[in-house]
Amino acid sequence: MRFKEFVFKNTIRNKNLYMAYFFSTLTTVMTFFTFAVFAFHPKLSSGLHAAVQTGMLASAVIIYLFSFFYVLYSMDIFLQSRKKEFGLLLIQGMSPKQLRKMVFQENTIIGFLATVTGTLIGVLFSQLILWLSNVTMHVDLGFYFPAKAIGVTFISFLLLFMFISFFIQFKIPKMDVQELLKSSDLGKGEVKASAVKSILAILLIGIGYAVALTVEGMGVVMAMIPVIVVVILGTKFLFNQLSVFVVNFLKKNENRFWKKTNMLVYSDLSFRMKDNARSFFLVAVITTVAFSAIGTLTGFREMSLHGVNSDPYDFSYEVALDDESNGEKELTAFNESTKKHDVIVDQVKVMPITMTGIDGTDRPVKVVSEKDYNQATKQLGEKEVEVTKGTVSLLNDLSMPDIPQGQPIEKPTEFKVSDTEKLKIKSKDVKKKAWSTFSDIYVVSDDIYQKVGQKNVAKPVYGWLVTNGSYEQQKKVGSDIEPLKVIYAKASMTQMITDAYAPILFIGFFIGIIFFISAGSFLYFRLYSDMEVDTEKFKMIYKLGFSKKEMKKVVYQQVGILFFTPIVVSCIHGAVALTAMYALFGQGLQITALYVLGIFILIQIVYYLIARVFYFKKLYRSVAI
Repeated sequence: MRFKEFVFKNTIRNKNLYMAYFFSTLTTVMTFFTFAVFAFHPKLSSGLHAAVQTGMLASAVIIYLFSFFYVLYSMDIFLQSRKKEFGLLLIQGMSPKQLRKMVFQENTIIGFLATVTGTLIGVLFSQLILWLSNVTMHVDLGFYFPAKAIGVTFISFLLLFMFISFFIQFKIPKMDVQELLKSSDLGKGEVKASAVKSILAILLIGIGYAVALTVEGMGVVMAMIPVIVVVILGTKFLFNQLSVFVVNFLKKNENRFWKKTNMLVYSDLSFRMKDNARSFFLVAVITTVAFSAIGTLTGFREMSLHGVNSDPYDFSYEVALDDESNGEKELTAFNESTKKHDVIVDQVKVMPITMTGIDGTDRPVKVVSEKDYNQATKQLGEKEVEVTKGTVSLLNDLSMPDIPQGQPIEKPTEFKVSDTEKLKIKSKDVKKKAWSTFSDIYVVSDDIYQKVGQKNVAKPVYGWLVTNGSYEQQKKVGSDIEPLKVIYAKASMTQMITDAYAPILFIGFFIGIIFFISAGSFLYFRLYSDMEVDTEKFKMIYKLGFSKKEMKKVVYQQVGILFFTPIVVSCIHGAVALTAMYALFGQGLQITALYVLGIFILIQIVYYLIARVFYFKKLYRSVAI
């Protein structure tokens, strides 16, 4: 038999041994290819803003780098689990050179098959995603044959596997035959952790969290890189030192250690935590990035929609100061459109005066009479504003949080009616202003309004509340009046923001979910690589009378620790990161961000429930033989 035939037959015959590694690498190929389908999609590659296209290119580079380290680490785990096999081959007369050559050719075969299969599955999966994007998010990207994505994926991953296969030869364990054959018996026992590094893990993560949660405004941007570096370093110490330290501490409690099946769970847990530290660290960082990216995107969308929803009216129109007709043309067009689409509205009219320098600043402000303003609040169902004698009321809209931008603006204290008359300004908090405006609104008594109106012109502001008419009907009215560029339609603006964010959100969710699934498959591969050790352990205790129910409980606990340890850490990291990000815009953690975290946790729970069943069934079949 030729050497190439031996390598090929060894790979095919031992398919069970190679299957976990094959599917692990296949998932990586499929991930990259599916993203490439969207990156090269005609509508996305030419229809997005330059910054978004740059972001997609950066994402593609990140995914490829992630794929490189993912495959490299998976291959390293794969080789470490085959030490005993290498020892047997060396006994049969295989030279170290031939062993390295075999590893190179095996990984080339697996890499080629994973690339071809991952690309083919990716074609079907990407078309499914395109269909789902149209059905669920109304993002009609259209179907196309991804020839460019196929070419880029095929060439990129063949080069990646060839490169890794060449350099992985030098990572083959350089041990003698006896050590290789006894490799499954080595490495177990007590694993010690550094108390200093364990404390350092708590300090680094604690300092990173404290800085992230206390900085405000643009300080968030300045602190971002240092915080990320500190938290990542702390996370590394958390998994390879602190986790082992905690397990060893728990084992010292004899009541807990000897209770039921805890002895089996704790017996080699510290070794498992140390052995899986790199896996946990990699998964935690990847999923934190996914949480943060998607949470940020959804947060931006919610903030944009929040600004639109802060307007109390379904339609609004502020007549320009230089409009001598007071908007007759626009009002006529609006009334005709509402009748055309059977939309019934209740009109609100306010007559503010636009002024500058009235409060000691150069910013334009709106001055409105108490009577006029309260008439509008009645129609809106809001609380009226009462102006006390000798004062004016400056309204603070509670529905629009302050966004810190550099130095805080000093609040004015006096309102200048004339050179001889000045009134005290009193700030009043209202749930919502009677109309949305970027300028300050001053509510004054009717007599003061008459005085400032003698030298200034009041221009009407109209608001319309829809009493009868669906969202789709309101959008049609918005489409009719859109050419006028002056009448604001809430339904049209909401739809515009939704349409603008939909492709970006879709891509963000997709990347996050793919990263999450890849992390899950990586954890399962890591679990599968320990199956031989678990089989030997459970065979011994099974002969001593260990029941199937007890074995299932222990296995489920071990799988749960593997799957949820990095996810819990990444959820906490993600929540802190999103809280800091939203603080940049003067807002707290968004409910939608919590939904994002909840969705990913739910995905992980489902993944865990499926993985533990398959793993236990395969393990029990090997044990009960």
